[in-house]
Amino acid sequence: MKILMSGATGFVGSYLVPNLVRSGYEILEISRNMDKSLKINGSLTKKILVSDPDFKSKISLFKPEIVIHLASYITSSDEFQEINELLQSNIYFFSKILDAVSKTNLKIFINTGTFAEYFNGDDKFKPAYLYAATKTASRVILDYYSAAYEFKQTTVVPYTIYGGEDSREKIIDIIYNSSKKIKEIDLSPGNQVLDFIHINDVTDFYITLIKNIDKLKNKSEFKLGTGIGHSLRDLAKLIEEICNVKTKINWGGIEYRKLDVMYAVADTKINKNTLNWSSKISLREGLQNYFE
Repeated sequence: MKILMSGATGFVGSYLVPNLVRSGYEILEISRNMDKSLKINGSLTKKILVSDPDFKSKISLFKPEIVIHLASYITSSDEFQEINELLQSNIYFFSKILDAVSKTNLKIFINTGTFAEYFNGDDKFKPAYLYAATKTASRVILDYYSAAYEFKQTTVVPYTIYGGEDSREKIIDIIYNSSKKIKEIDLSPGNQVLDFIHINDVTDFYITLIKNIDKLKNKSEFKLGTGIGHSLRDLAKLIEEICNVKTKINWGGIEYRKLDVMYAVADTKINKNTLNWSSKISLREGLQNYFE
């Protein structure tokens, strides 16, 4: 089966690609940087540059049956200077892919959302950041293309992914690295409750989803998490226990962001009911493996 994939060099993509290849899928990777793509994915994927003048025709020749769209521009900033990049990446590029696959007999478009689209932690759209607003807006565009060109669509909403190697420092790293500081670092009051899911569970979910596309409705959404929440303060205590360190954090040293998401825990019922899938790695186990 052929998969067209964006974001293949990102954190999730770089772990998902080798798993897909091992499972027998052929991948055409949409890339902005060929050198980076070659460095991370090597010959595992075929490649096409976003800027390729024959972008649409080459994708049509590939004849993808599945699209996995992982790429996006992520920022918590609401500054106007971010708007151009947000629109270019999360709206224009998104639409360019949909246009390219509109007449390829696509089976399903697997989109990626964000838990920040749900400020209140429920099922109602209320974007917490401008970035999240662009992700919500892109769903309407997907609705049009999937209806007009008759392919299935699903949106995967990842919660707080951790584990593995990532170039970006995550909250787990920030908390742990505070133990090495001389002075306390300033963080928010730390009462945000988040759902931490390990990267190995994330890749396992995508493989399961692809193997079960025939079971999916024409439009669906999956909240990709464990269904269990931990506050940042509880996370810090768990890290101290596992690593035998003392974190140095001034909780409340900085204020919460204007629309900080205070509760982001996945409702995982549809994952179990539709795909018979649940996460396997607990936060304690995942942290132990990560710090080892």
